[in-house]
Amino acid sequence: MIAVMVALPLLFAFLTALTVPLRMERYAKYSFLTGALSPWLIYPFLEKGSEVVGGWPKIGSIEVAFDAYNSLIILGEFILFSAVALYSIIYFKKEIKALVLLLLVHVGLLGAFISRDLFNFYIFMEIASVSSFALVGFSGGKEATRAAYKYLMLSLLASYFFVFSIGIIYLKTGYLNLELVSQAPPSKEIRAAVAVAFTSLLLKAGIFPLHLWLPDAHANAPSPVSALLSGAVVKAPAYGMVLLSLYLPPPENLRNALLVLAFSSMFFGVGAMLLERDIKRFLAYSTVSQMGYVLLGIATLNPLGALYYAFAHMLFKGGLFLSAGAMVDKAKTRELERLSYRGDPILMTSVLMLSLAISGIWPFVGSPAKAALLKGLPYGKELFYLAGLGTLASFTKLNYYLMKGEGKGYGFTVLPSLIMALATLLAGIWLGSSPKAVDAYLLLGGVVLFLLLRTSGALNAKLPRTEITPRDVNMGAALFALFLLLLLHLSQS
Repeated sequence: MIAVMVALPLLFAFLTALTVPLRMERYAKYSFLTGALSPWLIYPFLEKGSEVVGGWPKIGSIEVAFDAYNSLIILGEFILFSAVALYSIIYFKKEIKALVLLLLVHVGLLGAFISRDLFNFYIFMEIASVSSFALVGFSGGKEATRAAYKYLMLSLLASYFFVFSIGIIYLKTGYLNLELVSQAPPSKEIRAAVAVAFTSLLLKAGIFPLHLWLPDAHANAPSPVSALLSGAVVKAPAYGMVLLSLYLPPPENLRNALLVLAFSSMFFGVGAMLLERDIKRFLAYSTVSQMGYVLLGIATLNPLGALYYAFAHMLFKGGLFLSAGAMVDKAKTRELERLSYRGDPILMTSVLMLSLAISGIWPFVGSPAKAALLKGLPYGKELFYLAGLGTLASFTKLNYYLMKGEGKGYGFTVLPSLIMALATLLAGIWLGSSPKAVDAYLLLGGVVLFLLLRTSGALNAKLPRTEITPRDVNMGAALFALFLLLLLHLSQS
């Protein structure tokens, strides 16, 4: 029953592609929408637990699960993909290849989220990644093609090393099933394999400083694809890290290094957001910052906190990219100073709600998600709140610019972002968000910080924009190699 959730969109991906040779292209969008929404039919009837596909012995078969660790993230993927699907049937119109690729991303993500063995997790994560490479370059523009190439090369590098780590674990234990692997006695080879796997997944998740591919890929992708990439695709490697931390917990040295990386990513992303003038790059850097929060939960062995935040980030970041897409696609520019949501109260309300949600303000979903992370944080709460203050200042800047300019109506394209905004509100209430005095202080502090930075002229500095070249890939590969050596050293000490 659990695997059917993945099989249905795969079947409709095939049927959507089949409309081309059968010259039935006019039915493609109906097949696509059916494939996108069909997993909703399965979700209410799923029972918590695991099952082995085909009923074979667990040792050599495919185990899938639906439990406390993936039920929420699967629900977030359903909500986001449904909103992206609505936007896509307007955006891509007759581009049937794009619709098929989107369904394959859907398949890959759901397959990765239900997997309980390393190899099948890798296969499904790659299905999502390869489809994403193609979608990033779908517009055919020079920047988009180069961004897709950079994303492809660095992600493939990480994939090769991830497979290498799986091979070490298999050779040492004889298993790929995570539960069976966890029963093997600890050894230095397994610790080394875990370090290699974490380095690979950190790159794929876009964690600073291995994030070099992310701003270009997420900013140059078509609008609905950007929402899916930032909202859901980077969650597959993060979920892989959660699985590893559950079954093969990294040693303390490695966890401390991950904790430093998490805070570094949170602050680097905020700093870049405050200086960025391109709305899609602004949101892409926000993803670098927000993935730091998810890594914080992993580093502190708080998997549920990490998954709560991953779920929340799926909702508000997906919604923000869809909102930005509505403005960018109509104005044909990504320059923040030339965009506005004035004249469209639905879009304005959605962006304001999503901005409060990502800032962790009650009653939206970011509030209980941040509370879940704070419960497992042994120290560094001051840094946590400081990063939150930076996020609030950044989104105050976003709304400051969007409130200016000429009013426009964006029509049906604002519906997906409204759905996501309402989802952040309902999910916050459902997860037990409660009002806190600190929210008011942070909200006021974020506005004051933005005004101080703006008055001082600090926000007038511009991030350098250079053409994407093969040198970027070399730099990313060099950083990856350095981090690999560092984490390998920490895993053995």
